[in-house]
Amino acid sequence: MVKQHNHLYPAFHIRKWKTQGGKVYDKSRAEQKRIRPVYEHTDFSSNRYYSMGEQDDALENRIASFECEIAPLISQIDAALENVCLPKKQLELLKLYCSLCAYRHANTCEVIKSDESGIYRSNRYLIGTHRIESQEDAIKVTSLIIDEFERIRAIDERKKDKTDSNTNQNDSLSSYLTRGLHLSIVRADSPVIMISDRFCILENTLDSDHRYAYIPISPQTALLLVNSAYYFDLFYYQSTCIRFGNIYGVGTPDPFLSYLFGSYVGAYEDRLFYAAFSDPSMTKLADDNCASLYVKIQRLPKEVFRLFNSIYCEDGSIVLFCEKEELDYALSHRLSCRDIKVSF
Repeated sequence: MVKQHNHLYPAFHIRKWKTQGGKVYDKSRAEQKRIRPVYEHTDFSSNRYYSMGEQDDALENRIASFECEIAPLISQIDAALENVCLPKKQLELLKLYCSLCAYRHANTCEVIKSDESGIYRSNRYLIGTHRIESQEDAIKVTSLIIDEFERIRAIDERKKDKTDSNTNQNDSLSSYLTRGLHLSIVRADSPVIMISDRFCILENTLDSDHRYAYIPISPQTALLLVNSAYYFDLFYYQSTCIRFGNIYGVGTPDPFLSYLFGSYVGAYEDRLFYAAFSDPSMTKLADDNCASLYVKIQRLPKEVFRLFNSIYCEDGSIVLFCEKEELDYALSHRLSCRDIKVSF
């Protein structure tokens, strides 16, 4: 039987909220009835999305295979306390999965919502994860991601000669779709993280070094796929701090730069974006054909996650949450940095 409901956000993630008493805030309902139970089989799904309405679930089945491969890794991350040991192959698959979460639908949202100047929002030629704007594009890119997943999954590291300098792309554990990007894992101390039917938050602006995709995977944990050039290169990082007037620098901030991180939250910015491996020589460690990596889980206060929650609540139609207090806060606090206005 052909699958009718195609989840745009996997059910194994949704269940993580449901098991912690999560609810859905549904804007389509009357105001007094907007909070309802989670319907894990139909929430965050669309009817035959990956076949454009046709009775064909070939791509949906391939996506399900990828999700089955990733689900144990997500559980491993959720169960870990301070760091998680990931074989290089699985780390690359997790990066690819982050791309899938951003590309598999046309429902992502960007930090910058409107831009009168026309130069800051959604610049496609920069490295990073770009916003998909149509169902057709989502299906096309999703197919490419699944192709890469199947290629990487088929590689047997035991038979691969680690000293071989052959750069055959078919034997590479790295994907061209995630080149120049690294994985960051962040965690809240309580189940304050939300997600909406917009699923992934992107920032990918012209003059911003905060190029990332933010993907919640449970009420306390989120993954980020981040531009590595900025966060691996100490000189680039320090010079940018000065250029943008960071607390460590002496420059003047760009007034039109997306300012998601205020003076308090800015103190935790590095924990969000740095790739924290167990070895201090993280650039070399990430590039070598090492067997596995210990990826540090960065703990952050709820004030950081409240910023992302606010974006999900503003842009989304249904919101998955655990704590009512956090929902109320997100609904009542909109970020002024999302609208760039130019005055002459």
